[in-house]
Amino acid sequence: MEITAVNLFYLFSMFIGSLVGLILIFFGFQKNRHNILLGINFLLLTYMSLIVWLITSGYYPHFPFLYRTGNLVAFLFMPLMYVYIRMVLTGRGITSKDLIHLLPVLVFIFDFWPVFMLDNADKQLLIQSEISNPVLFTSYSQSRFFSFDFYTPFRSLVLAFYWGISVILIWANAKKQDIKGFAKEWFVWIKIFMGLEFLIFFPFLFLFWAIDPLTNFFLIHLTIVIITLITGFSLVFFPKILYGMDQNLFVEQSIKSKPEKNETLSEQKAKEIESKLDLVLIKDKKFLLHGYSIHSLAADIDIPVYILTLYINHHLKTNFSDLINQKRIAESCKLIETGKFEHLSLTGLAEKSGFNNRNSFTLAFQKFKNVSPSVYIKSLKTKA
Repeated sequence: MEITAVNLFYLFSMFIGSLVGLILIFFGFQKNRHNILLGINFLLLTYMSLIVWLITSGYYPHFPFLYRTGNLVAFLFMPLMYVYIRMVLTGRGITSKDLIHLLPVLVFIFDFWPVFMLDNADKQLLIQSEISNPVLFTSYSQSRFFSFDFYTPFRSLVLAFYWGISVILIWANAKKQDIKGFAKEWFVWIKIFMGLEFLIFFPFLFLFWAIDPLTNFFLIHLTIVIITLITGFSLVFFPKILYGMDQNLFVEQSIKSKPEKNETLSEQKAKEIESKLDLVLIKDKKFLLHGYSIHSLAADIDIPVYILTLYINHHLKTNFSDLINQKRIAESCKLIETGKFEHLSLTGLAEKSGFNNRNSFTLAFQKFKNVSPSVYIKSLKTKA
């Protein structure tokens, strides 16, 4: 491969996109589950950037097994990004109804199934016959059911649709939120993302009549690479999003901003949640897991985040952070009282009780016991 500035630009954007995607997925499993979806979206963006680079660099014939997969990934990315935004803003997870979003993907797979089933030699011949002209390469002339110029405008329309409903969702929730902490950083970042995503479909839908097809191709596909690079790199400056901090407060604020009429649960539902919480928090003691979030708890008891938050706020008269920290402090007191962990420092005791550090442990202990952990330990020794 020839080392050029263009190749380095593409490779660097793919490195940033894949790195950010993997970090989001890793910390998503530890803290906020919705970040797993954002991480997958970044990996999909990175994959699309790879396809763009293979087309523009002429290296695609060396990877025939990837033929026509770029559009497939694009149709996956568009609804998944919307679902991620919806999960953050409303707490609503993925349900069976969301399978409708896979319709464009399934149509494309069914349409191009004979192409996907070709051996690599035949795919390589197809690539070599089209690679010299990027516009021809993205014309999808092998479609069985649609004209050669169907998929590019259709893809832009689908993206415009998901972009539009995402913007409406963001705008509606931004008006309700007390924008600070995680919320402030998330809204700034998502506006950057949506602004760049707008540039992916805007050139084709609104400028196709004024720009030649080749320029249009480069505008659309180069923007995909740019959005991967800029939004991925910008997450470095928004660690609360990248590493999943303060999301619990944001979810609670989202629930508080909902109309009062929605803030009720039936007695049967409340009892169901209570029994599930007893199993997970009392028997299994999941609160001892570091970074255990409201999304983690919701997944463990199979209850949507917004319903779980309503239960905690209105039936337990507390919030998620206090609920978990109170149980952690109670557990730490049990550990202290056994006398088996006298060798542990406060840092060690904090980690064993589920806290990430000594400071958060000390503050929580002071809040729920009205004394510092050091004073509490000394008082027990005095009584003994």
